[in-house]
Amino acid sequence: MVSVQARLRMATLRATGQKRFYDDARALHSRLPRHQRPSMARPPRQVRRACAVDHHDVHGFPCYTLRPRDGEPAGPHVLHLHGGGYVEQIQKHHWQYAADLVARLGCAVTLPIYPLVPHHDHTATLPMVQRAYDQLPGDRRVISGDSAGGGLALAIAQELRDRDRPQPERLLLYSPWLDITLEDPISVILDEHDPMLGITGLREAGRMYAEGTDPHDPRLSPLYADLTGLGPFSVFIGTRDVLLPDARRFATRATDAGIAIDYHEYPGMFHNWLMHPIPEGREAMNHVERILRRPPPR
Repeated sequence: MVSVQARLRMATLRATGQKRFYDDARALHSRLPRHQRPSMARPPRQVRRACAVDHHDVHGFPCYTLRPRDGEPAGPHVLHLHGGGYVEQIQKHHWQYAADLVARLGCAVTLPIYPLVPHHDHTATLPMVQRAYDQLPGDRRVISGDSAGGGLALAIAQELRDRDRPQPERLLLYSPWLDITLEDPISVILDEHDPMLGITGLREAGRMYAEGTDPHDPRLSPLYADLTGLGPFSVFIGTRDVLLPDARRFATRATDAGIAIDYHEYPGMFHNWLMHPIPEGREAMNHVERILRRPPPR
């Protein structure tokens, strides 16, 4: 059963216009300045109070690392790649997610503030996030990514494999955007039930991100990637998310490729519910904590 808090959150999402932003390409373009405010790219005050925050630049764009205020970080270093259709700036719930991981695990979390479309496209974004990953300290590394960030996480994994470099200890994919064309007809059916995303706006964002490159290129749409040598993966997806059909196909392809995949489908949940203050979000975050507390593979 979907909690009352989750139902209220979905109603709020519709009322505040998040769905309208992705429902129409013209609306997306007209509202971009509101979704790319420079102030959003800086850690909120409450995050700075809770965590020690370090800053450095990668390819001319900021990267922030959150770590415990007392003592050295423990466990894996997490690189989190925020979502937002490659058009939205990092948001408050992404910062809170990172601070939550620091509080739960005592780990360090790095958040790249990567280039956004329409001012940039994948030719700027992919090298920046790859370099941010390469600069992480230590041997224990995890990549987490929500929505478009899930696609970026899988682009990094492919690049590491192609360079004969070790895979991250784990890739955590939250409501991942795996096909920027959104060709699955079931996604269109789910559109009317999704309180946050819309097919038309997402396709426009994907078109700008590809900028003339084949949108089926596996670096842009990892649903079409050769999964050999990638993983292991954990995938979290809700049944009210237009991205659900592609997550299911990805899980099937990974299993067929013999890859260890930890797949979690939450009934009635919306896009990236995991980062919202609802019971289902806390339940999913508890599972993420258990995953990250596992000892590293030998």
